Amino acid sequence: MLKNRSLSLFAMALSSVLLLNGCWKKKETTAMQMVQKPHVTVERASYKSYMEKFNFPGRVEAVSTVTLKARVAGFLKDRLFEEGDIVKKGQLLFTLEREPFEAKVAEASANLTKAEADAKNARLKLDRALELRKTGNVSQATLDAREAENSIAKGQVLQAQAALNLAKLDLSYTSIKAPFTGKIGLADYSLGEYLPVNTTLATIVSFDPIYVLFSVSERELLSMQNTGVLKPGNDDLAISLLMADSSVYRYDGRINFTDVVVDDSTDTVKMRAVFPNPSKQLVSGQFVSVLLEYNAPVEKIVIPQTAIMSSVASKYVYVVDAQNKIINKPIRVGVEQGKDIVVLEGLEAGERVVVDGLQKVRPGQEVVIDSPATVRTQPVKTAVQPTEKTATDKKVPEKTKK
Repeated sequence: MLKNRSLSLFAMALSSVLLLNGCWKKKETTAMQMVQKPHVTVERASYKSYMEKFNFPGRVEAVSTVTLKARVAGFLKDRLFEEGDIVKKGQLLFTLEREPFEAKVAEASANLTKAEADAKNARLKLDRALELRKTGNVSQATLDAREAENSIAKGQVLQAQAALNLAKLDLSYTSIKAPFTGKIGLADYSLGEYLPVNTTLATIVSFDPIYVLFSVSERELLSMQNTGVLKPGNDDLAISLLMADSSVYRYDGRINFTDVVVDDSTDTVKMRAVFPNPSKQLVSGQFVSVLLEYNAPVEKIVIPQTAIMSSVASKYVYVVDAQNKIINKPIRVGVEQGKDIVVLEGLEAGERVVVDGLQKVRPGQEVVIDSPATVRTQPVKTAVQPTEKTATDKKVPEKTKK
């Protein structure tokens, strides 16, 4: 009887052990399955208001640039400016020796006087021949000769007048003046030097206002057109310049030209802005950054830049679907907004975008979503083996005195 009771107790104990062992194995399997699913952090794609900004490399260019040249040959007599000065429109800058040209003017004037006298005499002869022809005292051949002489004399007058005009024009070219107000550069010749025709003397560039040229891609141009940036008379568009020392130019500008063709070698469109430059801070040929900012806020889907991944073909993000599986979504991005970036195409508002744990997942894989707070503050768990307290560690209560 006692023996049977002992066997029963043993069987019950063995069943309990086997049952507990199965439970532990089931829990361990479930835990292993959970461990195999990577943990990621997501943020929902959402519309946000932001200020549309564009940044392009640009080059400063003078509105007017002219290279002064000697239009007649001669010796340089005077230079009436300091190199680097601001010269006014019509200001006399160079003079050549005038004496040879004045002599040519005098010669041409004398030739004109002689031609006019010859023409007057030829006209008188023709008038006499016409009177005599009425009475038959002169032949038709003589009359024809007088008419020809008169016409030749008229032509000689015109020729002499043209020669005089040319001589006066050449004389005027000995005085070289500024065609507009601007800054003049270095003089290429010194006083007394002989200047052949078409010799370069100096260069003048205007400085106020001044142009800034830049190029935009077709995609950027469409984006600016869609947001209204390029609307004619747009007062909401702020155009500024970023200088080489990262300072912002003090005056704002405005766009005054957009090219009518796309450069087929670069797929860009040339644009031009005009800026005030009273302090002459901007110099022709200088490189700057053109900042275009649309003052009216626009709404676009914005996500963290950390979510963006790139391939050879495009940019893409990982999105978690309703079954907590990873989907690869190609996107087209716009301008950066601090740590975020604008998404122009490829995402819908509300989609869950993976922002942390990207290296651990692949498309089609099921994941576990953690909240940002959990990921950032979750402590690292370490296995701690329990230690057995010794007899000396146990507190022995003191015996009370009887």
